[in-house]
Amino acid sequence: MKTRGEAITEDAEHTLHKLTVLTHQSFSRADLSALIEPFTSRLEYYLKSVVFPTISRRTNLNDLIDNLSSLGLAAPQVTSLHTLRQLYNKSKHDPDVDLKSQECIRSFKAAVVALRAITTLGIASIDAPQEPSFNTVVYVGLWDHYVGGETEVGLFLPSNHWMGTTPISTFHLHWSSWDHLKPALADHPRYSRGEEALGSTLWKSFSDEGDFLDAGVWEGDVRELLEVLSAHNDESLEEAVIPFLARRNNLISVGIALVSATVDTVRAIPSANEVDLRECISERAKTEYAAEVQTPHGQKILDSVIHCVESVPHNERVAISGPSFRIYSEEEDGELDVPVKLLGTTLTWLVS
Repeated sequence: MKTRGEAITEDAEHTLHKLTVLTHQSFSRADLSALIEPFTSRLEYYLKSVVFPTISRRTNLNDLIDNLSSLGLAAPQVTSLHTLRQLYNKSKHDPDVDLKSQECIRSFKAAVVALRAITTLGIASIDAPQEPSFNTVVYVGLWDHYVGGETEVGLFLPSNHWMGTTPISTFHLHWSSWDHLKPALADHPRYSRGEEALGSTLWKSFSDEGDFLDAGVWEGDVRELLEVLSAHNDESLEEAVIPFLARRNNLISVGIALVSATVDTVRAIPSANEVDLRECISERAKTEYAAEVQTPHGQKILDSVIHCVESVPHNERVAISGPSFRIYSEEEDGELDVPVKLLGTTLTWLVS
């Protein structure tokens, strides 16, 4: 089984091959961008989630690459990844500047060498087996509440329920945050916005509800989506809403945030004891996933997640991933105080 480091290197090699094949016929700038931008976005997430799993999610790609020096990556390889980052910025933010195919190919060749070098650094989370790629379709809806100056964000799974959705998380944003969140979502390769993405029936359902702002569809790793949204959650607005509507009092919102924080933590410190796990997971859930753990149900979820982790030997914990979702089966799953299970190496939340 390939490792996580080998998987991202192979991804870069495939992108390089596609760039090379592209030059065998006429092509546009957009054709080059369509290869450069998605890969560089995946690279950034790899650095955040695998190489530096407990770094602040607000760390930008420039600083992530700079931090590779502290792990022992040689200066020429660091420079190569910065060159790729600069190519990405040119592609995405300078549409009037030409992209040269040979420049792109040289940049990716150097990036492949750098990524291979990273795999030799002896970092457990990089050397862990690449987990199965689970994508989750998540409907994202946003509604303004003008009286409180709040924008409510709801995340939903597709469902056979008469409403067509199952809620999995909620966030409370200051209304001005939309100016920053909108481009972050719109520019993300995992996100599609608008009625065409959501479908006319669901779009109507969302838009008919209150002061509708926008909606779209995410397809990918839920942990990455939570990272994007958590940075904008406003704790003071969360405390001001009716208690049963607050993020901190929503079992699944706190639950999948805790699962996400757990994955980050065990990748960084797989040998941590229970006390350290509890402390580190709680802190990361609060600071990076906007989840308040110091509540009765927060502690109950934390107990369940730690129980799952402690069933895995220390030297195998770096392979843990999640959250993923599976429909609950009473026959298969029995009665659970907290609907979370470790299935293989994936922390899985069970939904009704």
